[in-house]
Amino acid sequence: MWCLPLRLAERLGYYQDDGLDVEIQTLQSRVAEALIGGSVDVAAFNYDSTLMLAAEGRRVRAFFITTRRDGKVLIVSPKATGRIRGAEDLKGALVGVPAAGSGTNRWLHYYLATHGVAEAQFSAVSIGYGAPALAAIEHGQVDAAALTGGDHFYLLRRNPGLRILTDVSTAEGMQGIYGGPFAGGNMLAKQEWLDRNPDTARRLARAWQRTLQWIAAHTPEEIREKLPAEMRSPDAAIDVQVIRWGREAYTTDGAMPKGAPEVMKRYVDASVAKVRDAKFDLASTWTNEYLPGKR
Repeated sequence: MWCLPLRLAERLGYYQDDGLDVEIQTLQSRVAEALIGGSVDVAAFNYDSTLMLAAEGRRVRAFFITTRRDGKVLIVSPKATGRIRGAEDLKGALVGVPAAGSGTNRWLHYYLATHGVAEAQFSAVSIGYGAPALAAIEHGQVDAAALTGGDHFYLLRRNPGLRILTDVSTAEGMQGIYGGPFAGGNMLAKQEWLDRNPDTARRLARAWQRTLQWIAAHTPEEIREKLPAEMRSPDAAIDVQVIRWGREAYTTDGAMPKGAPEVMKRYVDASVAKVRDAKFDLASTWTNEYLPGKR
């Protein structure tokens, strides 16, 4: 959902309004590689992954924050509902994640550790996204799964009694995991690109901010109608439900939530040694200066 404003700005004509010629590429797991290698100028990323790049000595900076809430859900397979009632019951379990090394995988390890389940006590297996992930859960190939992006709504439609162990898209879930403000999706660029292209960065930020304002002012049904075909499923009702759920996560203006960088650094430090041990200036990983009205 945190990539939705990027695509919606194109459909609304906001890039064109600001004189921007934007080409959007879908790169899956190669986003960081493309950004560092210079084949893209700006990347849609997660802020915790931005911190990991900074820990590697990369001069990168988030200059627009799209989401202030997380979207992860830890859900139990229908075939394991009888024996898994809490996170503590996942000792010895197979738990699905989108991919090894993904942000969702890191989150799963962190969450289970806070509930007394050590890394060696469960197995995380890759189940991908969308239909393959849902099939793995429903067919009992995994005992539970960490999902993101609203995929759990498809499962709940077919299995109304499905057990959710935690939903960190809610205010309570967020506080329980992170203990403070959150920064999720961000638009990221190398500092050298921002230094050379400050006006382009400002125009991009203006287009995205206008998009967030448009999203806030329109119904989920109207938002779905504006999405490109590849971002819509055949099930309009589920799409609307996912959009309504995800819309609550967006920032109002693209600004970094106050205190979020420090909270996210503590969270990443707990599970990623290279970030915990690295010496870098946290303030250098984000900026609000390219937002409309900021100079």
